[in-house]
Amino acid sequence: MAGEHTLDAEGLAGLLAGAVDAEPTPEGVIPLRLARRSRGQEPTHSAMWVASAAAGVHLRMLTGASRITLAVKITRALPEGLDSREHPASFVAVAGGEAVCRADVDEGDVVRLVDDGMRVEAGEASAVRLDLGEPEGGQERVVEIWLPHTAQVELRSVTSDAPLTPAPSRATHWLHYGSSISHCLEADGPLGPWPQTAARNLGLRLTSMGLAGNAMLDPFAARTIRDIEADVISLKVGINIVNADSMRARTFMPAVHGFLDTVRDGHPDTPIVLVSAVACPIHEDTPGPTVHDGTRFRAALRSLDSDPGALTLGMTRRLLEQVAAERAATDPRLYFVDGLELLGPSDAGRLYDDLHPDQKGYDLMAGRFTALVRGRPDLAAAFGL
Repeated sequence: MAGEHTLDAEGLAGLLAGAVDAEPTPEGVIPLRLARRSRGQEPTHSAMWVASAAAGVHLRMLTGASRITLAVKITRALPEGLDSREHPASFVAVAGGEAVCRADVDEGDVVRLVDDGMRVEAGEASAVRLDLGEPEGGQERVVEIWLPHTAQVELRSVTSDAPLTPAPSRATHWLHYGSSISHCLEADGPLGPWPQTAARNLGLRLTSMGLAGNAMLDPFAARTIRDIEADVISLKVGINIVNADSMRARTFMPAVHGFLDTVRDGHPDTPIVLVSAVACPIHEDTPGPTVHDGTRFRAALRSLDSDPGALTLGMTRRLLEQVAAERAATDPRLYFVDGLELLGPSDAGRLYDDLHPDQKGYDLMAGRFTALVRGRPDLAAAFGL
């Protein structure tokens, strides 16, 4: 149908995929990756902030449109002194299963992270135009618009040159929970994080709860997962707890059990894959916390000569494997994956800041996770392959 077609924020919300919740605003709606009720349940508020960055969130529609323009307001969080132009918010359109165009946006608000807190540099709203090309034979096709994984996006309206209707995916739904190494803020665009790549490789529908700095086994995250429909769930745990030195061996293991118990309340028979941390030499045998020297991360110097209860990454892997083994008799659909199978000690050169993988590192993880799921019969069955 020729002419211009417009959907307001309410109509846009009906196209959302990969979001856990949505926050209405006076002018639009902000997709979230934690339940709104989680707000205020941790003291730094960082969990809700990173949950508002739209990793894995996309608009999925059936349309004959060749052009789509989104009215949005972007908010990015950047350290003081970092040039926002070098860290744009990227939108990618996928049609027929292939990425067909990308738009990088350097407008909107910038939240500057400074020593005593934060300050906001106010910016303008954006009109993000995505040229899809003409559909073959003028037929409708499934189009996905992937939102920036590094930014909060307030969706206000969308205009197009053909109607847009929701196109819910019927693929196996994979819900993944993890840290910054699942959020993948360093990835080159919203399709670059390893969970997104692995999901596309395996033909899965992804909800990413990769929460940079916040995979802390928080009860509110467990309750969020409990209440979401999912066909398979993965929980990648360890690095953030060591980074923050937030637990000891005595508290970590019961916290894992408690998190699993809460998730099982809503998913008594759903396959759950427990994944330990990938390699990180600075913390393999050295406890946290992690400190940043301006360019790279390192383990903080500790004054204790011996502290057997302090968690190292190696300890978290052993404890997670022990949890899986102890629950095996009563939880036969719980599986364990050693994170070193995804990124091992020989891959440490891919940790560009000694903590986070670069894009090639995320590509390695995606490829190895894909091969692992396809190659292990128990995981292949869990993921519906």
